[in-house]
Amino acid sequence: MGVLRLEGQPIVIDDVVVVADGASIELAPDVVGTIARARRVVESVQASGSAVYGLNTHLGAGRDTRVAADEMAAFQNRVIDNHRGSIGDPLPAREVRALIFARVVGFSLGGSGVRPELADAYGRLLDGGPLPEVYATGSVGASDLALLAEIAAHVRERLPFAAGEALAAISANSYSIGVGALAVVELRALVAEADAVAALSLEALGAVGGGGSLSPFDGRVHARRRSVGQQQTAQAIRARVAGGLLEDVDWAASVQDPLSFRTVAQVHGAVRDATALAASIIEDELNAPGDNPLVVPDGDGVLLSNGNFEPLGMVLTFESLRVALAHLAGISERRIAVLSGLATPLRRSGSNAVPGLSWYAAAATLAEVRHLANPVSTSGTTLSEVEDQASFAPLAVRMLQQQIGLCREIFAVEALHAAELVRSLESPPRLGRGTSRLAAELLERIGRVDTGRNLVIDAVKAVASAGRRDTIDQ
Repeated sequence: MGVLRLEGQPIVIDDVVVVADGASIELAPDVVGTIARARRVVESVQASGSAVYGLNTHLGAGRDTRVAADEMAAFQNRVIDNHRGSIGDPLPAREVRALIFARVVGFSLGGSGVRPELADAYGRLLDGGPLPEVYATGSVGASDLALLAEIAAHVRERLPFAAGEALAAISANSYSIGVGALAVVELRALVAEADAVAALSLEALGAVGGGGSLSPFDGRVHARRRSVGQQQTAQAIRARVAGGLLEDVDWAASVQDPLSFRTVAQVHGAVRDATALAASIIEDELNAPGDNPLVVPDGDGVLLSNGNFEPLGMVLTFESLRVALAHLAGISERRIAVLSGLATPLRRSGSNAVPGLSWYAAAATLAEVRHLANPVSTSGTTLSEVEDQASFAPLAVRMLQQQIGLCREIFAVEALHAAELVRSLESPPRLGRGTSRLAAELLERIGRVDTGRNLVIDAVKAVASAGRRDTIDQ
């Protein structure tokens, strides 16, 4: 997978994906120098005897109690062990790699004050060897302490932690940032998949139901809108149906299609815009130190207590995305209802192969998607007299991941309904360059797969492939 070299350049979401997928990393000399200068500040402050949180004081409510010099090494181990409270299922290796990478990027910014050799030890975890086992539940979104403590426990087997490094290793939102970045990439794919399915449904509506108007996707409709996502969606739908029956000059489409077809550009576009905003905010978090205390190298350097570990701005984007996905799933389920109505004669004659109640399954899945859209960042809790604010960022990310999977199942049901309507016609309609292959793949599965569940599983794969394909290649 190659090597990603950290040279002080801005890190982007695609970099997280590259490392999550197997690339190793390398710290450039200038970055090592930045880390070393920050460490010298920590060592200077420590030598001065000034009280600094987590460096020579206990944590939380014990913030005003000093750590004796001869206890410093043992204190690092206690910090790690006391924070290993995560439970639940182990994270997939890809997510663990994203988490580790996000923390190494944080070290490289110089705000944490760790030694270069500790940053390197974290980087070496990405060289392809066994990864630490990290459990999903344990962070309330005020730094992913419990998850990062599992990484720290693994690293200390190779390298003992020096003064202040245990807190520096766990005081970051690395799970929420790293895995949030992976979720954004999934969302980009998801909205392309939604476009592919909506385009096929539009053609099925045109072929069987007398609809399929392209007027709502005319570039002039969107030209003065500031939503880039709306413009992109309209263009994507037009590209996918290009060359198909809906472009016939003598095509007599209905004056207006149902809203679930007519507002695709607006709904899908809003999801695109929300995803772009989330990507920007995640990258801001990725490239700015979130350490507490924060090493500031001005003059002789200082360590400042702060609240940069509070990621509410990022969490609010995750909350917004989950609401957006409820609309994305909802408009798909409404199109299923229209297509299911058109397929009524097939069910009455027994010539259908897609179970009629797959629409019910989509409706049930939509209810779950909508439930997952409820906010979690308002579920604040008080964990001690000083730790009295929490964003629940990791839960916001996990709920978003669940929604993405559920949306794909709904899209699959819609795609199957559209493909079956196309299949029912004696004279197959001419489909667009960006829908014909998807329809062919679905038709190959319809009638061959034995259960609705397996049919949907297969359709999810076909839709994912259609979302990845560039229309030029189709």
